[in-house]
Amino acid sequence: MHSKNKLARFKFSKFATIGSADAVNDKGFLAQSFINSGALDILLETTDPRCIIVGRTGVGKTALLEMISEFEERTIKLSSSSLALIYLSNSEVIKFFIDLGVNMDLFYKLLWRHVFVVEIIRRQFKIIDKESQLNFFQRFF
Repeated sequence: MHSKNKLARFKFSKFATIGSADAVNDKGFLAQSFINSGALDILLETTDPRCIIVGRTGVGKTALLEMISEFEERTIKLSSSSLALIYLSNSEVIKFFIDLGVNMDLFYKLLWRHVFVVEIIRRQFKIIDKESQLNFFQRFF
């Protein structure tokens, strides 16, 4: 009986899209329905060493990231598809070095640093297209 009363409190609009495969598609409903179990507070606290989100499909990892961007103004979303990682994984040069037994750890570490720095520069200087990129370089030099 108690659980019935809890369900009665929820009201859904006629065209609500609830239950999408991921939190990205439930954005309108996410802010209203998100329940902070403490993980969000941990992630928002930048001095807390617990900063990696791990979990199985559907537990709310993306929802947590979306909520972080709601609370924090200075966030940058990096999409793996926009980073051309498929190109990197299919690179014959990289495969060549791996087959030779070359330890690629330093390369990957520097590559990730480069990716993050480029994204921070793009965000900070509002570089969104070729024209803004050219303007940035003209101002820089």
